[in-house]
Amino acid sequence: MTIDSLLRGLNASQKAAVSSQANTLAILAGPGSGKTHTLTSRTAWLLQQGLQPCNIIVATFTVKAAREMKERIGKLIGNGLESKLILGTFHRIARIYLAQYGHLIGIRKGFGIADSNDSLAIIKRIVKRKDLNIDPKVARSRISSLKAKGSASASKVPEAKKKTVDTQEFEIVHAEYQAILELSNLLDYDDLLVRCVKLLRLHPSCVANIEAVLIDEFQDTNLVQFDLMRLFAVSQKRITIVGDPDQSIYSFRAAETKNYKRMITQYPDTVTISLEENYRSSGAILLTALNVIEQDSSRIAKSLLPTHVVGTRPVLRKLASAQTEADWIIQEIQRIMGMTGDLLDLNDFAILLRSSALSRIIESSLGKAGIAYRMVGGLRFYDRIEIKTLLDYLRVIDLPDHNDALARIINTPSRRIGEVTIKALLEEAEQSKLTLWSLILKSVQGRRATKTKLTPSVERNLSVFVDIILTGMKKVADPSNKENSIVKILEFIIEKTSYETWLEEHRGDITKAQWDNVKELMTQAADFQELISNGYEDESLPQIDGLKQEDASDSLSRFLANVALASEVTKEEDKTHNTPQVTISTIHAAKGLEWPIVFIPGAYQGSIPHSRAEDTDEERRLLYVAMTRAKALLSMSYPLKNSLQELTTTCPFLSARGLRAHLDYKGASLRSNTVQCLAQILRRPFPTRESIAESSACLERTEDTYYPLEPENDKEDESKWNVGNGNPTFNMGQRPAKRRRADRADQTGNISSVVYNNTPTTTMERASKFTLGSGFVSAGSHLQVLGEQPSKQIRGEIKSASTIEKAKGSKRPIKGLATSQGTLLGFLGKQEPQKDAKPAPIVDEYREEKIRAVAQLHRQRNTISEGLMQLTSQNDSESLPPLFSGHRLGTAAALSRPNVN
Repeated sequence: MTIDSLLRGLNASQKAAVSSQANTLAILAGPGSGKTHTLTSRTAWLLQQGLQPCNIIVATFTVKAAREMKERIGKLIGNGLESKLILGTFHRIARIYLAQYGHLIGIRKGFGIADSNDSLAIIKRIVKRKDLNIDPKVARSRISSLKAKGSASASKVPEAKKKTVDTQEFEIVHAEYQAILELSNLLDYDDLLVRCVKLLRLHPSCVANIEAVLIDEFQDTNLVQFDLMRLFAVSQKRITIVGDPDQSIYSFRAAETKNYKRMITQYPDTVTISLEENYRSSGAILLTALNVIEQDSSRIAKSLLPTHVVGTRPVLRKLASAQTEADWIIQEIQRIMGMTGDLLDLNDFAILLRSSALSRIIESSLGKAGIAYRMVGGLRFYDRIEIKTLLDYLRVIDLPDHNDALARIINTPSRRIGEVTIKALLEEAEQSKLTLWSLILKSVQGRRATKTKLTPSVERNLSVFVDIILTGMKKVADPSNKENSIVKILEFIIEKTSYETWLEEHRGDITKAQWDNVKELMTQAADFQELISNGYEDESLPQIDGLKQEDASDSLSRFLANVALASEVTKEEDKTHNTPQVTISTIHAAKGLEWPIVFIPGAYQGSIPHSRAEDTDEERRLLYVAMTRAKALLSMSYPLKNSLQELTTTCPFLSARGLRAHLDYKGASLRSNTVQCLAQILRRPFPTRESIAESSACLERTEDTYYPLEPENDKEDESKWNVGNGNPTFNMGQRPAKRRRADRADQTGNISSVVYNNTPTTTMERASKFTLGSGFVSAGSHLQVLGEQPSKQIRGEIKSASTIEKAKGSKRPIKGLATSQGTLLGFLGKQEPQKDAKPAPIVDEYREEKIRAVAQLHRQRNTISEGLMQLTSQNDSESLPPLFSGHRLGTAAALSRPNVN
């Protein structure tokens, strides 16, 4: 690949960022601005400059981002060079260095990783054994927070607070916790980072070969990750960071919003380039989101420019109650689907929540309406009982001193060892400064009698269990024998434990899908083993003169480490994954994703911003992130009363002066030109009249008139204005039953027969269904597809939004800017290539007649009856919408209640 081909298709800012000669480069990339493509292109450009891939570190915040970057870099440069990059999450990169050089700071070979469940279990035992009053979850959070700030010691607590009982108890828990991890040769997730910092500070020669460091999602880094970045780059000090301070929403994970300022201070020659062209959202959504985020006067001045048409203004809908709000969302989903023919399916809809507690009523309403949905953050593949148990057997075979994994399987399947006995053995072992395995092994071999009383049958069963583990350990010790592969060890465990029989007894009714999960785990193990056999080195580092590297870990250890660090579902077991589903997600979990249609319920004080939030600015950024997930339609809503029947007030970020002009207060009128805009933004064919007629036949109403715009109270809404609270069944093509009142929901015959799919799953594995374009789309090629250029006036309007209420000339110049810018194998970046989805062409022949300009302005404000609208114009050019016009039309008073007769 040549430099010209690498830069082809990038806009000016992206070209400047990719080809910058700066040693330290900060790329400020707003939502939808192509940051991932820019960062991958920057990596490819560095390789073109002669840097060796094994001397480049690329650190990401999520596994998904790491996998996507590796795939894109592979497509850009080829020759398998992407596999030689040191690329992954901070935790994975830290583990690679500790596996190779950890012995230099006293870390024993073959250390294991304690996940969050292990950590909490250890702390609970400490609290109980020491008879302490501290909350185990609070203690774990405090330990994690200390480590994230770069301290592994509780002694960092200020002297003035050391006299408190709470602090004394915390110090006891922290010290005991670290001692147990040390005894078991375990590191928790935070230890991976803290110990890597210690390693690189004491032995900087470990990274003497590193020529460049690139950091994704820099705004989400904490202090210890910032230190790692500096230490990685200690030799050449060549750093590229990509981030957006406006999207910093992880303070609860100790993310530091000040890290950008720290970088500028510590690297004063840093060049800053902003990516301001947005390829995701409509102009109307961007302008509204900017008006929200720019309420923070302390933010770095930057803007977002649309490459799409203006589109429909976001909606802020007021409803009477939380239940009515949920019902309104259902009605809107049904109405939008009905009025757009085959343009959309349920995969295109997302409901984003400030907290998961808000989902209960919405889930119930979706279920009653027969609308399938998925919850982001559902039970993960590796957390399912049939998978987790087998992994725990492998963990104990690999590292028998892993107390918690051993405790989980010692009576699985049943060996008549009760929970009380297991806890007693754990307590005895920890008090004796032994691991649970050492205690059991010595007892079975007759070298030590346990203080915990064991019956003869329990002793016999323990002996059988120990024999299984010892045999497994012997198989691992002889990897040259093909009969000792990971798959063969799994088969050995399944056979010796009568695993399938136990699952049937434990689960009551083992399904084919559950047993398919076991087969999938064995397939992943076989694929991983084949990779290792073919010489795949995911943990290799260049040899540094004078530094001894540990021998490579065995394949089982590496397999388990990758499983522990993989944070996404690799394969959904349920065959219903092809069924379109609405996504319900917290805003935090939705970061980095996008949907054509987004609903944000609960937009009231106490929800957004949250009642317990300490940082109002971060709450504003959270709303900004949620709003910029939407591509074409954005609907926000709030009830007059929340689920506790408490009166609410509108979210202050949405009631700010000047924002009202950018919002509508009822759902969009989905007429022909609106649907045309949706199709253009989504780059999909305009639906046929026949498909719209067929889908809209299921609708009772084509406008958002189910509920009053100014509800008085919950009682009135449920009586006089109840024309849809009952959630009529909507089967996308089947005419719903006659509408009914909410208190007579049982009268509808279809409700009980609707197939309701509520299989928990995660969204990450299906992200391809949310992003319709394949890879990056430049402004030029995108506009060529649309067949029109965005109005310079529109772009100027949005550009000017970034400087509202700021002193003239306050916008910072861009320093140094050029004048002309799945499966486990997927975790390793080895998933099978997928065919690129090509954007569907716009079918201009289906463009319908335009509405007269004046009527269009009035219709967007919903102040003139539909009878006054005349379809007269055949002109293909779009009129400038009122969203970007200074002209204000007079309005008549709207009826307080629609006519429902």
